Amino acid sequence: MAMRDDDKLVRQLSLLAFLMAQQRPVTADEIHEAVEGYGGMTEQAFLRRFYADRAEIETMGLRLSVERPNDDPFQGDLYALPPENYYLPSIDFDANELSALQTCLYLLEGQFAYAEPLRLALQHLTLGRPSPLDDHVVRTVSVNLLGPDYSAEVAAHLTKIESAISRRKTIRFTYYSIGRDEVSERQVDPYSLLFVAGNWYVVGFSHERQDLRNFRLSRIRERITFKTRAEHDFAAPENFDLSRYRDRAPWQLRGDEHTATIALSPQIAWWVRQLFGAYGTFRDDGAGSRMTTTYGDRSELLNWVLGLGTEAEIVAPDDLRDAAVDALDRVRERHESEAAPTSPRQTVEPQEEPEPPVAPSGAAAERVVPAERFARLLALMTHLLATCGDSATAQIPLDELSDALSLKRDVLEDDLNLLNLINFGGGCYALFTRIEDGRVHVQKEIYGDAFARPARLSPLEAKALLWALEFVGDRLPIDAERPLSSVREKIEAVIGEENLPSVEIGGELTANVEVAAAVNRAVREDRPLTIEYWNESRGELRSRVIEPHFLVNSQEAWYLIAWCREAEGQRTFRLDRIRSATLHDDHFERRSEVTSSGPYLPWGGKAPDDLVAQSASVWCSAEVARWMVEKHRSRESFADGSALVEIPYASEEWLVKELLKYQGEAVLFEPVALRRTVAQMAERVLDRYGVRGTAAAAT
Repeated sequence: MAMRDDDKLVRQLSLLAFLMAQQRPVTADEIHEAVEGYGGMTEQAFLRRFYADRAEIETMGLRLSVERPNDDPFQGDLYALPPENYYLPSIDFDANELSALQTCLYLLEGQFAYAEPLRLALQHLTLGRPSPLDDHVVRTVSVNLLGPDYSAEVAAHLTKIESAISRRKTIRFTYYSIGRDEVSERQVDPYSLLFVAGNWYVVGFSHERQDLRNFRLSRIRERITFKTRAEHDFAAPENFDLSRYRDRAPWQLRGDEHTATIALSPQIAWWVRQLFGAYGTFRDDGAGSRMTTTYGDRSELLNWVLGLGTEAEIVAPDDLRDAAVDALDRVRERHESEAAPTSPRQTVEPQEEPEPPVAPSGAAAERVVPAERFARLLALMTHLLATCGDSATAQIPLDELSDALSLKRDVLEDDLNLLNLINFGGGCYALFTRIEDGRVHVQKEIYGDAFARPARLSPLEAKALLWALEFVGDRLPIDAERPLSSVREKIEAVIGEENLPSVEIGGELTANVEVAAAVNRAVREDRPLTIEYWNESRGELRSRVIEPHFLVNSQEAWYLIAWCREAEGQRTFRLDRIRSATLHDDHFERRSEVTSSGPYLPWGGKAPDDLVAQSASVWCSAEVARWMVEKHRSRESFADGSALVEIPYASEEWLVKELLKYQGEAVLFEPVALRRTVAQMAERVLDRYGVRGTAAAAT
């Protein structure tokens, strides 16, 4: 199979080389006769291969022109590759913009499913120009996009699905439907990939359901295959709207046929409006604010509102309000007794736990979607020929070339051998390379200059660039006025509006623009900040003076690690919970004891030195066990479908509110001392609903 793939690559690249060398339209017969790989084929076999090769090349962003002569009815179509259809237009990046792009790649390396095509795109865009890192950003920012279920299998699924989307191929796979707790075979026309909170989803038309569905890649079992060998299986949808999945709150993903009104306290109304303002309308009522939102998934909406504790109350509709009261009553009752609910002691044989993701430096090649080898070979050839410049020869240290392209030595050697076979027709080649004494010796052939300029970006490379810019956005403390915004404008102008790929990224939990700008500048310039911070676990909004040291991303949110002058210690603050941030005029000296390393726990922070992370044992009924086991380490599974899971925490307040979300279907088993606290919190929330019970009476 590898040999057949190599033959196809040589044939396709030789086709490009032949068309560029001719500088005139050519017939199919000329291509059949001159291009490496087509010789010896029958006319029918040649036409099949040629049309298939042409289609694949065009999916790489390189479009052949076709002329149909009108004066000679017996003359076949004429084919050409105009220079403007091949060469990447020049983009005038300044030093700050180049630094910003390279820093994006550095931060996303190994944490970014499209890191390899991003690297290739940057090689095209910065050919012959140094692309320095922003050292300050490298020291103060870290990114962790990947969820706990990201694996080599998910990366392989991404590769296959990306190919299927670009080629419009129907895919088949075995899928675990967690809601129905069943495994079934699926056939899907994939329209788009979606990334939300560290997890990847494919969105497409499900043949079994005859409707749009989204599928989480970590729930796909075994391998993905194409349904047919046809060139295309389905037509691209004309009015596909990804906002149905990307731009909706979790409670709106299953439709929006109902409407709810939620009363919010003044302490939290600003935060809800900042994060969820796009998902509803707000009206101030003197005692806080009222949010009206549509919903289709009642359980998701209940989870969210109950997790806000005493700061929120469902006002309408009555049946949803009653469901909240019932859920809180269930939480209270199940935590008032000293023992957690029991399950049949017959346990299920524990599943072998998947290996956690390794550090990026350990297996970066297995953690990313490989770029098309076609694009990689073009980038390598351009790099080698550009090194020659006006000379006919050049030498490059093999290790230097391997590092620049982030390729293992054996892979690089295979690619170099393949490039030696690319033929411009008539025995003319692009280049010849050999490895000797640890150096790559390059001999530029007669038509080599044609490939010394970079090719247009492939759709995957363009998507990688825009995805990276969309994710990083204005979050980097870069010493320039929003250089990434100007980079985006220049790249979009080159790609062309009609060719812009959709950027499939879910909403990140970030601060408002003013807060983000102040935080970035403070980190950049080592300046103190006065912040108004909403402590969700304690339910309070307080002013603090901090010395910000690091920005850290962890799957779905950004965090600011700082020295808190009030607490006289290191503290972690979620950016989306900072209501306001005011820069001080003075500067602080960075403290060596403040570090960005350490465990980032689910409550949204890192355990300070004086607060040791703990683990709670939580019994989960069969109603929620499948989802809980997917999120947390399973300690024991029972025959009735319930399970015991371990939930790490460092804040008791956070754990108590987290348990409210599960409406009594997740019950604290240990530590026993906190069970009464959970019951009392449920009682206080019931007070807001005008319901009193035994726990409140007892206190």
